[in-house]
Amino acid sequence: MYYQNLFNQDYINEAQYQEVLKKTQIEQQIMFDQEQKKEIAKMLKALDDYFNAAQKIAPQYQNDAFNACVLKISQKLYNK
Repeated sequence: MYYQNLFNQDYINEAQYQEVLKKTQIEQQIMFDQEQKKEIAKMLKALDDYFNAAQKIAPQYQNDAFNACVLKISQKLYNK
């Protein structure tokens, strides 16, 4: 089967199709950008929460908290 001429000129205007395709791709990129910005905002919120919690850790527990954080980071980095 030959795919060079998928557009039946009686039913589909290829230029219109290309325009719709480009518009769809732009809309998808905008949606992706918005989702990424939401995820960045979540990361910043998590950092704020982390620092707020870290300030509440009593001095005698700070080493334990640090070790727990390092362990969690290494687990995430190495998927364990």
